[in-house]
Amino acid sequence: MKFAVLAGKAAEYDTLKTEYKKAERQGEIRLGESHLFYRYFIKVRYVCYEEINRAYLREESGESGEFLIREWYLMLEMRDGTLHKLRMEREGYARDVLRELEKEHRHITVGIDRLS
Repeated sequence: MKFAVLAGKAAEYDTLKTEYKKAERQGEIRLGESHLFYRYFIKVRYVCYEEINRAYLREESGESGEFLIREWYLMLEMRDGTLHKLRMEREGYARDVLRELEKEHRHITVGIDRLS
Protein backbone atom coordinates (compact mmCIF):
# COMPACT_ATOMS: atom_id res chain seq x y z
CA MET A 1 0.00 0.00 0.00
CA LYS A 2 1.32 3.44 -0.93
CA PHE A 3 0.68 6.51 1.18
CA ALA A 4 0.75 10.04 -0.28
CA VAL A 5 0.46 13.18 1.85
CA LEU A 6 -2.14 15.76 0.76
CA ALA A 7 -0.70 18.65 2.80
CA GLY A 8 1.83 19.25 5.54
CA LYS A 9 4.69 17.01 6.56
CA ALA A 10 4.86 13.35 5.63
CA ALA A 11 4.53 10.85 8.49
CA GLU A 12 6.42 7.59 8.97
CA TYR A 13 5.13 4.63 6.94
CA ASP A 14 4.83 2.24 9.92
CA THR A 15 2.90 4.81 11.95
CA LEU A 16 0.50 5.44 9.06
CA LYS A 17 0.00 1.73 8.40
CA THR A 18 -0.89 1.03 12.04
CA GLU A 19 -3.23 4.03 12.29
CA TYR A 20 -4.89 3.18 8.96
CA LYS A 21 -5.71 -0.36 10.10
CA LYS A 22 -7.28 0.91 13.35
CA ALA A 23 -9.17 3.81 11.73
CA GLU A 24 -12.96 4.01 11.56
CA ARG A 25 -14.15 3.42 8.00
CA GLN A 26 -16.74 5.63 6.23
CA GLY A 27 -16.73 4.44 2.62
CA GLU A 28 -13.53 5.63 0.92
CA ILE A 29 -12.54 7.65 4.01
CA ARG A 30 -10.97 6.34 7.19
CA LEU A 31 -10.81 8.52 10.27
CA GLY A 32 -7.69 7.76 12.25
CA GLU A 33 -6.51 9.14 15.54
CA SER A 34 -4.53 12.00 14.00
CA HIS A 35 -5.01 11.58 10.22
CA LEU A 36 -7.83 11.45 7.70
CA PHE A 37 -7.19 8.78 5.04
CA TYR A 38 -8.72 8.57 1.55
CA ARG A 39 -8.29 5.38 -0.44
CA TYR A 40 -8.52 5.53 -4.22
CA PHE A 41 -7.47 2.38 -6.08
CA ILE A 42 -4.08 1.31 -4.65
CA LYS A 43 -2.99 4.68 -3.28
CA VAL A 44 -4.00 6.05 0.10
CA ARG A 45 -3.86 9.82 0.49
CA TYR A 46 -3.75 11.23 3.99
CA VAL A 47 -3.68 14.51 5.88
CA CYS A 48 -3.27 15.47 9.51
CA TYR A 49 -6.45 17.00 10.94
CA GLU A 50 -4.49 20.10 12.01
CA GLU A 51 -3.83 20.92 8.33
CA ILE A 52 -7.57 21.11 7.48
CA ASN A 53 -9.28 24.52 7.77
CA ARG A 54 -12.57 23.69 6.11
CA ALA A 55 -14.41 20.54 5.02
CA TYR A 56 -17.63 20.41 3.07
CA LEU A 57 -19.79 18.20 0.90
CA ARG A 58 -20.08 19.19 -2.75
CA GLU A 59 -22.96 17.77 -4.76
CA GLU A 60 -22.59 18.00 -8.52
CA SER A 61 -25.33 17.02 -10.90
CA GLY A 62 -25.95 16.95 -14.61
CA GLU A 63 -27.68 14.97 -17.30
CA SER A 64 -26.57 12.23 -19.62
CA GLY A 65 -29.31 11.85 -22.17
CA GLU A 66 -32.47 11.33 -20.15
CA PHE A 67 -30.63 10.22 -17.01
CA LEU A 68 -29.82 12.49 -14.07
CA ILE A 69 -26.28 12.06 -12.77
CA ARG A 70 -25.36 13.06 -9.22
CA GLU A 71 -21.92 12.82 -7.67
CA TRP A 72 -20.66 13.71 -4.21
CA TYR A 73 -17.26 15.01 -3.22
CA LEU A 74 -15.69 15.65 0.15
CA MET A 75 -13.87 18.95 -0.27
CA LEU A 76 -10.93 19.73 2.00
CA GLU A 77 -9.48 23.22 2.18
CA MET A 78 -6.03 23.21 3.75
CA ARG A 79 -4.21 25.81 5.85
CA ASP A 80 -1.98 26.65 2.88
CA GLY A 81 -5.07 27.46 0.76
CA THR A 82 -5.07 24.35 -1.43
CA LEU A 83 -8.34 22.58 -2.10
CA HIS A 84 -8.66 18.80 -2.48
CA LYS A 85 -11.66 17.11 -4.08
CA LEU A 86 -12.24 13.55 -2.82
CA ARG A 87 -14.93 11.62 -4.72
CA MET A 88 -17.35 9.71 -2.51
CA GLU A 89 -19.41 6.72 -3.64
CA ARG A 90 -22.33 7.62 -1.35
CA GLU A 91 -23.62 10.87 0.07
CA GLY A 92 -24.26 9.23 3.45
CA TYR A 93 -20.59 8.39 3.93
CA ALA A 94 -19.56 11.98 3.25
CA ARG A 95 -22.17 13.31 5.67
CA ASP A 96 -20.99 10.88 8.36
CA VAL A 97 -17.40 12.06 7.89
CA LEU A 98 -18.49 15.71 8.17
CA ARG A 99 -20.47 15.00 11.35
CA GLU A 100 -17.46 13.27 12.89
CA LEU A 101 -15.08 16.10 11.90
CA GLU A 102 -17.46 18.69 13.35
CA LYS A 103 -17.79 16.76 16.60
CA GLU A 104 -14.14 15.79 17.15
CA HIS A 105 -12.21 18.64 15.49
CA ARG A 106 -13.83 21.97 16.34
CA HIS A 107 -11.23 24.03 14.44
CA ILE A 108 -12.53 22.63 11.12
CA THR A 109 -15.40 24.59 9.55
CA VAL A 110 -17.98 22.16 8.12
CA GLY A 111 -20.61 22.84 5.44
CA ILE A 112 -22.34 21.88 2.17
CA ASP A 113 -22.00 23.28 -1.39
CA ARG A 114 -24.35 22.37 -4.25
CA LEU A 115 -23.39 22.84 -7.89
CA SER A 116 -25.51 21.92 -10.89
